[in-house]
Amino acid sequence: MWGTYGNVLTDSLFAYKQEQYPDGVGTYADFIRSNWLGGRTTDCVGLIKGYGWLDPETLTIGYATNGMPDLGANQMFYSASVSGPINTMPDTPGLAVWQNGHIGVYVGDGYVIEAMNTQCGVVKTQLEGRGWTHWLEIPYINYN
Repeated sequence: MWGTYGNVLTDSLFAYKQEQYPDGVGTYADFIRSNWLGGRTTDCVGLIKGYGWLDPETLTIGYATNGMPDLGANQMFYSASVSGPINTMPDTPGLAVWQNGHIGVYVGDGYVIEAMNTQCGVVKTQLEGRGWTHWLEIPYINYN
C-alpha cells in the first residue's frame, strides 16, 4: 500500500493514507480494508526503508531512523554511488533492482522481492521479464 513501510495497518493509518493518496489508496479502499487491514503493509521503497529503519532490539520501525532518510524509489536510485545497467548486475543478494518509479530487492538465484501493487502485495518474482533497467547498492546499507 502506497506510503507505508512495514508497520501494521491500523484504522487511523489507513485513514491517513487515504487522505494522503486519494487515488493510489482511495481507489482500492474496499480491497485494502478486506485484505490488508491489521497486517503489515509497504510500498516498494518501503520494503527497503522498513529494513533500514528497523530497531532490531525492539522490532519497531521508526520513521527516518538509523541514518537512512525518507527517499522515494527514484531518489534512492539517483543517490546510489554504486549502480549499473541490469545486464551488468553481479549475483549479489541484497542489491536493489530499479526501473523508473519502482524498486525491489534481489535475493539471489534470479529472484526479486518486490511490493508489486495494492492487489498483489509483496511477492517473489523472477528478475527476468519484469522490466528492471538498473541495479544498485542501496545507499545507507553496508555491503562489506
